Amino acid sequence: MFKKVLFPTDFSECSESVIPYLKKLKKSGTREVVVIHVIDSRYSGFIETVGWFGETVQQYESDMYESIRRETEKQLEKIRKKLSPFFKVKIRIENGVPFKVIIDSAEKERVSLIILGSHGKSNIEEMLLGSVSEKVIRKSKKPCLVIKR
Repeated sequence: MFKKVLFPTDFSECSESVIPYLKKLKKSGTREVVVIHVIDSRYSGFIETVGWFGETVQQYESDMYESIRRETEKQLEKIRKKLSPFFKVKIRIENGVPFKVIIDSAEKERVSLIILGSHGKSNIEEMLLGSVSEKVIRKSKKPCLVIKR
């Protein structure tokens, strides 16, 4: 039924809890999983636009971005190892506004399902769903399976 699935992750505990459920989708015909992590562009690039901080700070921001990207690659490789015995696994690292990139990626990848955790790293106890999860569920044209923590 769901041959190709998109799994957005922020490496949170809730996101990690999706993996056992994802493995169970193998029985229902899932063959491929696209694992995506979005580096939120709203938290980077502000120094470049200000401009008066100078090259040192711009270089620091560039170095920080590369460090984040390397750590992201390591985390995604751990997920690939957990899923590759069960599925063909594709890894994507994107920059942008997370919910928008997730929805766009679901369309581009032509997935049949988005599976995601109910809360991310920015969890606030009073919220019913994480803000990214909630926006993906409301705005996506693809079916979404939300795993509660």
